[in-house]
Amino acid sequence: MKNKLLFIVCSVLFTGCQFTDQNAYQQQQVCKRLAEGYLTTQNQQSYEFWKLEQAPTHEQQSTLKLTYKKPNENGLILSGVYLPTVELECTLKNQQIMVSVIQAKGALVPVLNVQLQNEAIGKPKSPDLIAQSKTQ
Repeated sequence: MKNKLLFIVCSVLFTGCQFTDQNAYQQQQVCKRLAEGYLTTQNQQSYEFWKLEQAPTHEQQSTLKLTYKKPNENGLILSGVYLPTVELECTLKNQQIMVSVIQAKGALVPVLNVQLQNEAIGKPKSPDLIAQSKTQ
């Protein structure tokens, strides 16, 4: 009995206890790739992913906040040290993904708008993807 209990506890610990929703995981990956693409187009590819936060969701809308920080001269990202930071918000609403830069005063500046067709999030493949980009 003890061996079975130990096996179950170890199995749960080694799997990382990550029982995430597949749609949420796909949205996180899409948003991360779009944010990294935006940083690359702005010649800020030295910024590294730091944190992902799930904002409270509304009906038919899911919002993620992504934080990217520029490593110090030693290549480290330390939480207690002030480092240049870029914060982005990624919102999925009605099959449309909008990526916005969060400015210092909290204002959102839309930088990328992707219209998904045929419910692309949640399906394995979708050839229908239309993208628009505005840079400032």
